[in-house]
Amino acid sequence: MFNHVSAKLSDAELIARAQEGDAVAFGELYERHVVVIYRYVLARVNVERDAEDITEVVFLRAFEALHRYKERGRPFTAFLYQVARNALVDYYRQQRKSETIEAVEKLPSSSPAPDDRLMEEERIAVLREALAKLPEDYQEVIRLRILLSLPTATVGEWLGRSEGAVRVLLHRALKALRRRMVGTDV
Repeated sequence: MFNHVSAKLSDAELIARAQEGDAVAFGELYERHVVVIYRYVLARVNVERDAEDITEVVFLRAFEALHRYKERGRPFTAFLYQVARNALVDYYRQQRKSETIEAVEKLPSSSPAPDDRLMEEERIAVLREALAKLPEDYQEVIRLRILLSLPTATVGEWLGRSEGAVRVLLHRALKALRRRMVGTDV
């Protein structure tokens, strides 16, 4: 039997097919979601090779758990996001790292002077330290909405909150971050 999966099928339809053993359907789910999961993981670990490995683990675990997956009013991306969070916890346990906040991407510049580069690295370190001291939900909303530039609706789906709640959470998170940054020479 020819097993053609159309890109027009919804995630729910692809999940149902994948749960029946259709590997092509799961491949389509992978193609749809791998980039956003990879970007999320990369923002957390900031090492491309590790992010690739963890993303692979996320989709392997998702495939293995797919038979137990039920939508329950949350999109498939929320399920993948939770699997990614668990994989990151495992990664940090394995690495024996306590800090889970990653560097803010440096702005590209045309051959900055060594002093400028040093000042930029210092600003990033201060920002990273301030971000690490925020509550986990504040860190998450800043990572997803600001660092990854995900739409508010997507962030809401991932965090299980409404768009309005995400906007309020982001406002509070940025306000708390600004308070932590006050008093620094950054």
